Amino acid sequence: MILSRQRLIAADAVFAPALVFAAHLAVREPPSPEPVVASWALAVAMGGPVAVRRVYPLSAFSVVLAAVVVAFATGTVPDYASPAPYACLAPVLYTAVLGGRWEPLAASAAAGLLVARDVGPWPLVLLALAAPGGIGFYVRERRAFAERTALQLAERAVSEERLRIAREMHDIVAHSLSVITVKAAIAGHVAAVRPQGTQEALRHIEETGRQALAEMRSTLAVLRTPEGRAETGAGAGAGTGPAPGLSDLAAVADHAARAGVEVTLDLAELPPLAPGLELAAYRIVQEAVTNVIKHAAPTACRVTVTRDLRITVVNEGEVLSGHTPGHGLTGIRERVAMYQGEFTAGPRPGGGFRVSARLPLGAGA
Repeated sequence: MILSRQRLIAADAVFAPALVFAAHLAVREPPSPEPVVASWALAVAMGGPVAVRRVYPLSAFSVVLAAVVVAFATGTVPDYASPAPYACLAPVLYTAVLGGRWEPLAASAAAGLLVARDVGPWPLVLLALAAPGGIGFYVRERRAFAERTALQLAERAVSEERLRIAREMHDIVAHSLSVITVKAAIAGHVAAVRPQGTQEALRHIEETGRQALAEMRSTLAVLRTPEGRAETGAGAGAGTGPAPGLSDLAAVADHAARAGVEVTLDLAELPPLAPGLELAAYRIVQEAVTNVIKHAAPTACRVTVTRDLRITVVNEGEVLSGHTPGHGLTGIRERVAMYQGEFTAGPRPGGGFRVSARLPLGAGA
């Protein structure tokens, strides 16, 4: 159970009067008991600051240390009663070390006690200084380490999220622009001889552009909402629906067909997948088909997804010359690596190109 700061301060406020009373008894011990007023004043100076040690750690430590030094230097507290002043010094030393550098504090405590004439048994002195100071130093370093670790994890999460969004944006833009470019080229070729073909191509360009904008809004919604949640309710945009999955591959095949690539889907029945894993599988197929559109259209290709989530995209056409390599295969490789899967890609011996990826079924849970 972790107590809140307010409860810890309240506990100190309850504990401080007990220390004041113990210090008062120590000061009143013979052989030379102090007057009542003086003994209470010294006792309050030794035990009272404990009540505010979490609010004013250095000030509380300074007052208690000065009062303890005075008590020992004047012989007010005999050796057998010295545990009471040390009991007052230990908690304020702990909080002072916890909140600042420990070397000056330990040196000032040791120097102050050395100037005193009677400091009590040395083992007790060492215990009173080393134990709270060492514990305070250890706790402070552990907290600092935990804060550094949390910061590193947060920075890593931000970097991974940026990389994920970059992959999503690349897949969306690359696929949509590839289809739009092919259809625009078709429209330019048939404009003079078949005007109705031009209208169909322009309509397909419009549909592809709208779908790309909707997916971009859905992807970028995590940058505009707290904790990466998509917007909901009246203020939600049109593109903040669920992420696409393997059930949406028919739309990818339809887009490819309009761009001159006939896609055959062979999808096995799969168990329920983690959302991130299913999105990764969808993007792998989409990117592979986009590469076929960009580099081999018009042609035909087959998309196969087996029960062990092995994804294979094979096209039969020759890769067109004059195309510079893009980031498609790199993006697929990175997605597969995120889930510690397997990835291969390369030309087929009989012509065409083959992309194969396998994602572990239990990944992303």
